[in-house]
Amino acid sequence: MNLLRELLNQTIKVHFSKSKFNIFGKLEWYPPTEKEIKKTFEKRGIKISQQRVRYFKTDEFEINSEVNSSVFYQLLISQIEEDGIFYCVSDHKSMGNVGQKIRYKFQIKNFQKSTNPFDYKIELLEEEMIMTR
Repeated sequence: MNLLRELLNQTIKVHFSKSKFNIFGKLEWYPPTEKEIKKTFEKRGIKISQQRVRYFKTDEFEINSEVNSSVFYQLLISQIEEDGIFYCVSDHKSMGNVGQKIRYKFQIKNFQKSTNPFDYKIELLEEEMIMTR
């Protein structure tokens, strides 16, 4: 857990330095449903084993009470996969329940060589809006 917290801190420093998040935490992806697996196979000919849209929060690392309480802005991080890929989801909601969720796909370039999160070179591979309110 400590590794994910440090990785999230490094990611914020490099890619989200101007953002003001209220909550930081960890996410887990829901497994794809049989309907999603079947539909994806019919459309693309691919059998999916993971989906990257629906998730649930499993841990809160930190709550920043200094940020305006009328705006909800959280950043969650997923587990690191074998090839150094990990995902972050930012969830922004303002007054009137208006907001969006954005999924970011990152890769740690020197993941196999270093175990110290301060030495990681984190590259943004993809940014995709996954929901609007």
